[in-house]
Amino acid sequence: MRRLRRWNVLALLAAFALVLAACAQDSTDTTVADTAPDTTVADTAPDTTVADTTPTETTVADMMITTGPGVTEEPCPGGNPDRGCIYLGVLTDESGPFAGASAGLYGGQSLFWATVNAGDGISGAYDVAIPENLKKDTAYQPEKLVADYNTIAEDVAAIAQSLGTPQTLAALPDYTRDSTIAAPMSWWSGWAFEDLVIEFGTGYCFEAMNAIDWAVQAVPAAGRTFATIGILEFPSDYGFDYAAGVKTAAEANGLTVAWEETVIPVSAGGDPAQTEAVAKIVADPADVIILVTGPSETAAIVGGAAQQLGASVPLFIGAAPSWNSALLASAAAPAFELGIYYQSSFVGGWDYDSAGHEKMRQAVTAAGFPANDFFISGWVSQYGLKAALEGAYASGDLSHEGIMNAAFALTDVDYEGMMPSRSFAGDPNDVFPREGVIGGYSADATTGIATVQDFFVGPTAESYEFTEACAG
Repeated sequence: MRRLRRWNVLALLAAFALVLAACAQDSTDTTVADTAPDTTVADTAPDTTVADTTPTETTVADMMITTGPGVTEEPCPGGNPDRGCIYLGVLTDESGPFAGASAGLYGGQSLFWATVNAGDGISGAYDVAIPENLKKDTAYQPEKLVADYNTIAEDVAAIAQSLGTPQTLAALPDYTRDSTIAAPMSWWSGWAFEDLVIEFGTGYCFEAMNAIDWAVQAVPAAGRTFATIGILEFPSDYGFDYAAGVKTAAEANGLTVAWEETVIPVSAGGDPAQTEAVAKIVADPADVIILVTGPSETAAIVGGAAQQLGASVPLFIGAAPSWNSALLASAAAPAFELGIYYQSSFVGGWDYDSAGHEKMRQAVTAAGFPANDFFISGWVSQYGLKAALEGAYASGDLSHEGIMNAAFALTDVDYEGMMPSRSFAGDPNDVFPREGVIGGYSADATTGIATVQDFFVGPTAESYEFTEACAG
């Protein structure tokens, strides 16, 4: 049990402008047609020398601070001259199945730290930087992520983005070797039981339970029958973990999972038209179809089913990563305009009313970029790291071990209303978040999805005994 054995417990505005220029290009290219990046995030990183690998003590703001890799007394390039610099690494996917998301995620993280740096930074003593030269394209391959991590391990204080569950699992031995904490960009429920991972948001499994519990009330209220479920899922931790939550909630509510089919991502050689998935829906219709896919597959499946079934098309509920606002510019847009698509999520959508959302929207707008839901995930993923760095500074230890110990002692991480606050100290069954939010298509929503059910915990998630990962 992770919590029980945890060691007892702008630049960057200048660098930002370069980073976000790449994001702006890519954000308009997060299309539903192809996951290959249409835009290469330019290698515009400043030539930055970071991190002394030997822990030292330095005087910052009249405090003796133990430092380690990725922490310098010198300011960040372009940063506040009176502060030191904390460097973070990013292990993302710029050429694999989530390439379309990468720039938005990195852009959200970069904007988050730019906003922090424009204020007090880390306790008024350090700025935080994620320069281009510490961002690596892992191509969504576990072995490459591990190799890429080792190229930057001596230069980073922590990993701001470790994209993918199998990929992050593969790196855990090396993260453990170095006592490096990482924010995963995946929502596998098993993160609750793994060391060195500062997960954020409700896991896929609980998100799915809440989606079904919500639908039990909402679907009949909309004048439709809800007795059977069909599941279309990626054959991965993402698909299996979410599907496990669906099946748990279905059993609790007396529903029948009529069928469960895998969907091969388009980027992995899957059929762009998703002919088999559409044929399954047509031949064996269920009342609600669960989509645990990517936006490309969502467009093909919903659009194809609506075209063949017309008014008899079922309702769809997609997991959070299944949606991209670019869907509204695809050939499937008329299908979504029928109001047949809903979405579960761990975080409020673009228009959600919270202090964190407002900060993010202002930062994105000021940078001149179009709204993109991937900015939300990138932004909200950094609150835990910020709290850990502040805790480590308060303890006088910004070494890897100091940051790790501070992270595991966090009891009240504030996400500024973007998600409920949470603790990282304690048994997962007691502290792992279970809240979810439901959105639905709206022509008035900035990115096409408006909140239809604010954060809640359904009865299935509330009563679930969480002693191990739901799947995987």
